Amino acid sequence: MLNNRESQLVKETIPALRQHGEHISTVFYKTMLRDHPELNNLFNSVNMHTGRQPRALTALILAFASNIVNISELTEKLERVAQKHASLGIQPDQYEIVGRYLLRAFSAVLGPSMTPEVKLAWTKAYWVMAKMLTGREAQLYRDFAPWTGWRKFMIYDRRAETLEGNIVSLSLRPVDGAPLPEFMPGQYVTLRILVPGQRSAQLRQYSLSEAPRPDHYRITVKRDQGVNYDYASGSSAASLALRDADAMTVSSAASSASDSSLGSALPHRPGVVSNALIDEIREGDVVELTHPAGAFYLDPAEDSSMPLVLISAGVCVAPLVAMLNAALGAGGSGGRPRTRRPISWIQASRHDAPFQAHVEALARAHPNLRTKFFKSRLSDSDVLSYTSSFENDFGALTPDDLCLANRSAEYYVCGPEKFMLQAARRLRRGGVRPERVRFENYSVGSFEVNLD
Repeated sequence: MLNNRESQLVKETIPALRQHGEHISTVFYKTMLRDHPELNNLFNSVNMHTGRQPRALTALILAFASNIVNISELTEKLERVAQKHASLGIQPDQYEIVGRYLLRAFSAVLGPSMTPEVKLAWTKAYWVMAKMLTGREAQLYRDFAPWTGWRKFMIYDRRAETLEGNIVSLSLRPVDGAPLPEFMPGQYVTLRILVPGQRSAQLRQYSLSEAPRPDHYRITVKRDQGVNYDYASGSSAASLALRDADAMTVSSAASSASDSSLGSALPHRPGVVSNALIDEIREGDVVELTHPAGAFYLDPAEDSSMPLVLISAGVCVAPLVAMLNAALGAGGSGGRPRTRRPISWIQASRHDAPFQAHVEALARAHPNLRTKFFKSRLSDSDVLSYTSSFENDFGALTPDDLCLANRSAEYYVCGPEKFMLQAARRLRRGGVRPERVRFENYSVGSFEVNLD
């Protein structure tokens, strides 16, 4: 652990990190991936090109430095990171590589202010964080056992979830035929495939869109047609709109149903995996998955009578439909309800809503489920939707739709960033406490929703 002097030295670097943090992160990734190209398959090259990955690392470093004397405040953030690392199979020896190149980047950018004393303090700080992460990841790997690596799955069913065919569900059975472990509804798997024209295998996270079944998993994929990014200025609307705050915390990008190129011959072309899954992968083809992981989930075994409100937009409905199915015992539990708690389903879509017929059938069978569907002009990307406004849509929701009369209601929100921001504002105006709301972000990094 750091002593008081070392902790103070780390905190004194915060102004420099705020000013130069993204530059440090960019230098770090550039040099590390140049010398260790085998690590390229762990990162999304579009997120690198747009700066979202360096910004995510910068935010984590700043959060760690700011809480160096109260690390318990970082538990939730580090849990999300550990879950993501475990889904990718990150190993302790890779932390050695990261630490070496990160501290080298600190020295290169900060120059003389990175004195030997400061470097020692940051070296110790890095290894405090690394040991917290590797310790938690070791626990996760033990929990995953005996499935701790890649496992082959055969696609046995494909189903278009929209009339446009831009959202498709894939049902997958394990090739080895062994029973599948349960998972928490809302979690995701990492998928690995070979895509023609790409230099390395492609890895993406996809939310599981079905309640746990012992014989198969289901993922739901949206065709990625690009993001709204200003390459000239090097910034996205999302990065400009989101700031650190102490309001409602949005979960990290655990799931990326919308994806981008990674280690490819065309390194910044979006949708290389989602388009392959929709256009080229057929029934009978084999892909590889890792064990389900993720910190955004509903535990259906919890005996609660409090209302449950599920709010989604676009393909981000995937983890929430798994939660709904699990809560009602649908899709794999003989249709017998597991809960009679009031459930409110709120879903936005550009055109026809994925799973709408299924949800409406559940509502007819379960009087405790109420539904609200509305149309919104989501952008082509469900990741950086900053061209649309949802204020009128959320303004039209009634207090009953949002279960505002019950101050103990639980809220799960998944959608484009602007959608989640405006959902958070609507809930805040309705008197919902931040700790009652959980968010899942389908893009890299974590951030705070500033509702001031």
